[in-house]
Amino acid sequence: MNKDQAYHQIALACLKTLRSGNAASNEDTAKALYESIDAAFEQQFALVLAELQDSQARLNAIKHLDPNRHSLADALEIIDHNGTAH
Repeated sequence: MNKDQAYHQIALACLKTLRSGNAASNEDTAKALYESIDAAFEQQFALVLAELQDSQARLNAIKHLDPNRHSLADALEIIDHNGTAH
């Protein structure tokens, strides 16, 4: 996910909170908005963490390739494999 998509998701969470209108006061609205922003950032952080873990696994797989049995093409195949769910 790129930066623009992440910001868009966070903005949508904020708008949803503001449109709900369930808060009794401005302070409640601000608190609800902060909670919404926090939840959206946590979701984005989870995606970044998943991408990092995937990258680490790919690098580890490349590191353990046997140069006598594997080629650069094998490493490129590991890099190009698209196994991410997001």
